[in-house]
Amino acid sequence: MSMPKVPGDGRVALVLMKSEEADATIDVLEEDHPDVKIVDQGPYWYLEHPTEIYVDMARVSEELSKELTLSQWLVVMTTFVGRAAPDEGYFRVTSEMLELDDPVPVAGALKAR
Repeated sequence: MSMPKVPGDGRVALVLMKSEEADATIDVLEEDHPDVKIVDQGPYWYLEHPTEIYVDMARVSEELSKELTLSQWLVVMTTFVGRAAPDEGYFRVTSEMLELDDPVPVAGALKAR
């Protein structure tokens, strides 16, 4: 198994329990994002990228030939390394500092009129 060489080196990873959903995810990533490293770890798939892994649920559903929601897909995702940025239609894990790129207003702060 090839793991990141230095902890905190900015790489992101996903680990998927082998299943029909995971196989569809792997097929989509191999086609749409061939730069994602995919390693067979027996009962699991280990996926790694230097900056981001983006899993489009619509594409995985298409590959699977049935609708797959994010909550259903999360059952086979056992863990991740990086910053999770999920939405209804995708799961994204990134090395970006999301909270710095998209700041949330401080509670009670009002703009001057």
